Amino acid sequence: MRGRASTIAVAVAILGALLAAGGSYWAFFVRPTARTEAPPPAREPEGLRLVSLAGAVEIAGPDGALRPAVVGAVLGPRDRVTTGDDGSAELRGSDGSSVRLLGATSVRVGALRRELARLRLAQGMVEADVPDDPARVFELELDEDQAHDDRKDGAVARTRGARFVASANGAGSAAVASRRGEVVLSARGREVVIRAGEVARVRPGAPPDAPTPIPSSLFLKVAWPPAATTQRRVVVDGSTRAGARVQVNGRYVPVDADGRYRATLDLPDGTHPLSVKAVDVTGDVASEGGRQVVVDTKTQFQVQKPKWK
Repeated sequence: MRGRASTIAVAVAILGALLAAGGSYWAFFVRPTARTEAPPPAREPEGLRLVSLAGAVEIAGPDGALRPAVVGAVLGPRDRVTTGDDGSAELRGSDGSSVRLLGATSVRVGALRRELARLRLAQGMVEADVPDDPARVFELELDEDQAHDDRKDGAVARTRGARFVASANGAGSAAVASRRGEVVLSARGREVVIRAGEVARVRPGAPPDAPTPIPSSLFLKVAWPPAATTQRRVVVDGSTRAGARVQVNGRYVPVDADGRYRATLDLPDGTHPLSVKAVDVTGDVASEGGRQVVVDTKTQFQVQKPKWK
């Protein structure tokens, strides 16, 4: 019995040694290396980068001082971009969204967060292309009178993904047209949903009108000055669709809530061509030209009295 017990003890010892050796071998040679989770890629800070420009474009920081814009500049909250009559600029967000400023446009940057991007269109026209993202809201305020970001009664266009065009005249009139996706336009406690192929407009102090299909054409009426005048100052006025923008001889002029415009031109002596162009958020364009005015302030025109016999 004693010999048998000794044999069992030796066998158990040998088995234990083998198991220990096998465990060490697995630990050092067979066990897979523990995986270290790679850190997530650094996300680009929220901001708007100026990716292209043409003509006169200026940028102002929080201090309000204007400086010439340069491609590659990054805008943050409270920065402002302004284009001249002949200028244009494109801003690109870290989420891939883009905002193109057309001529005579001023945009100020509001909030820039992962879940929200807010811009304020003081006046002019912008084309926005916002990628679909249910976790992010893009807002464009369209009322220059909004002195604070916490005001909720001014006109605001919101979307989680759309391609749209918006305009504001700086006096409470605005218009929004969607080319892709849905845009919610709110003002004075009312909201309307603008779908692709629709346009909605806002009048000063009023809620937005119901969206309507984008019309096929844009009307433009022009009252031309006399063909010849002895005055340096001439007036060109007329009317177009409410919410449209008007250029007279290449310069943007104010358009009121009813679509009426009036431009006063100071011209030197000589012959001057005249042209008028209207552009709407719908993409419609109308133009009138081929007129000219002769200004002559030096020639003394005297009426000779008839000599009666």
